Amino acid sequence: MLTPVAAPAVTTLPDRRLLAQLHAAERQQMDNLCGCFWASLALRAAGVEADQEAVALEAGAILPGGDAQTHVAPGATPRNHYRVELPAAADPQTAGTAAPGLAAAIGRMSGGALAAIEVSGPWSGDTVTAVLEVAGPAAVLIANLRTGALWGSRPEPAVVLDHLAGGDPEPPAADWDVGHFVELAALVRGPAAALIVVRDTYQELGLAGHHVQPPDRVAAALRRDDGRQGGVIAVCAGDAEADLRDRLRRAGLILGGWDNGTPAATARR
Repeated sequence: MLTPVAAPAVTTLPDRRLLAQLHAAERQQMDNLCGCFWASLALRAAGVEADQEAVALEAGAILPGGDAQTHVAPGATPRNHYRVELPAAADPQTAGTAAPGLAAAIGRMSGGALAAIEVSGPWSGDTVTAVLEVAGPAAVLIANLRTGALWGSRPEPAVVLDHLAGGDPEPPAADWDVGHFVELAALVRGPAAALIVVRDTYQELGLAGHHVQPPDRVAAALRRDDGRQGGVIAVCAGDAEADLRDRLRRAGLILGGWDNGTPAATARR
């Protein structure tokens, strides 16, 4: 059983290569614990040993029940041999992990060595790009979004190149349409447009869990337009929090939590 250790002396986050190694080794989220998957990797990249289930308990995650195959990405195999007992939702539509609970868990489990800054919008291609530019070098960016607004994860190379050149190509349809947590890993600029490298919790999506998305598609996925809200959790070193908050505000971002449809842990206790 992995448990949190004493808070490390964190001065820089993330260690990009370590985060990539941890992602490759973990391979897949536990079913319905996508946010906990990313929180666990961010904590471990900072020297805090905490697995997905430990984060789920701390953040107050709840499971939906029902057919396990409907809880995973297309082509994936369920991973639901939990080592802890997690609560089940009376209404499956409320299952998941509330974003504020996840952010708070990161701070507590790191003993304050890490800060989790919640960014709630407003979401446009420009503001998504700004988050990558302002916070990307100093933070792990965990995005809580609706996958149905994204490109499919395996576009043809011609589609990618056409977009970067300023064209308006026809991308593949989204692989699935669910509320999900992913990492916004990098911003790639072309001659006339940009793409965001999204790191996913399923190796079956994209290339070993990596796919590219236009900033405006990521913005649409964050807006959701399904009666719920999305946002980005920027996980940074605790001593960098005040400066990063200030820079995000100056870039026009609103800081604060959002309602992704799962009740906050405090409301369930």
